[in-house]
Amino acid sequence: MTSKTRVAVGSIGGLLVALLLFPHEGIAADATSSIPKTTKPDQVRIYRSPEERRDAGLGTQVTDWLRIGGVADLGQEIQHNNFYGTKDLFTRDNPQLSLEVGFEVNYHDWLEAEVLFAIDESGNRHFQELDEGLIGVNLDEVGAKIGWLYVPFGAYYSHFVTGPLLEVGQTRAAALVVDYTFFDSLEIASYIFNSRADKHKNHNELDWGVNLEYVSKDESVRIGVGYLSDLAESDDNILEDFKRIYRRRVPAWEAYALFGITPFEFTAEVLQATRTFKELPENENKPFSFNTELAYFPIHSLQFAVRLEHSEELSGEPAWQYGIGTTWAPLERLTVSLEYLYGKYKKGFALDDNDNRQVSHHFAAGQITIGF
Repeated sequence: MTSKTRVAVGSIGGLLVALLLFPHEGIAADATSSIPKTTKPDQVRIYRSPEERRDAGLGTQVTDWLRIGGVADLGQEIQHNNFYGTKDLFTRDNPQLSLEVGFEVNYHDWLEAEVLFAIDESGNRHFQELDEGLIGVNLDEVGAKIGWLYVPFGAYYSHFVTGPLLEVGQTRAAALVVDYTFFDSLEIASYIFNSRADKHKNHNELDWGVNLEYVSKDESVRIGVGYLSDLAESDDNILEDFKRIYRRRVPAWEAYALFGITPFEFTAEVLQATRTFKELPENENKPFSFNTELAYFPIHSLQFAVRLEHSEELSGEPAWQYGIGTTWAPLERLTVSLEYLYGKYKKGFALDDNDNRQVSHHFAAGQITIGF
């Protein structure tokens, strides 16, 4: 077992020990979440994962069968890069506005349809897309979804404006997902999806994956593991320079956990490719990353968080990154977030245009979120 695998397994294993030390009944569901809950169904949530971000875009119950809504984010990022033997580089991105709107239809609790649109605006760049569009059927313990959707590979928990480095595994495609719930707390989901990466220009029709997740009754504990048949299919487009043509598939595994006791929440997540990409340089051909965060909720509408994450062989990314962040919800449909992250790079891994190696970076971001 490699050292990085031992670290990853140790992080998840530590949470399993914690489960034995703390009984579930002593964990309050509200306190484990960065989502202030009220009795109003259209409360915009302080989301901590992409899935919760998409749910926040469906915040208003119009009728018994229709939910609509949207979320708008206005953000600003600043980064100071430190290079060895040359001047530092300071960058400030244009303010970025992102908007997500959508609707969800539920018919007698067994049939659902969902459409979400995303729009991003930054400087002269304008981007819009169908974020998700799907139809689902739920029959007791069995459920199925088909359409353009994010496959259940990873949770990507984050209490920060900036998502974790391991979001490299987030994958969206034309897919069919089938899930089954047993013992009221375990769910297994399997899926197939249309391939976009091909082998030697021969089109591969389908890829697949599986995910197993445990959720406690009060939702204060959540643990999952997953497997994806080809990491090149992810939205990060690892083989973009090779037009997504590969010599062999590179599967990946992922594990995540959430554990909370009032007024704290701890999350941990790890992702690793199971073998190397033959197309990529030797020092970045087998991506690995883990992220850990501890959040504190002193009052209903305020959170503070710390992050520690590590990556290996992720192109251009720091080996270690850590920082602090805070989110405040002064109004029911308004949140304000600030964060600072410091990144340290492996020697000779990240270079500028003149081959000067990057040593570290300072990163700050702010975001205002409005729900409607």
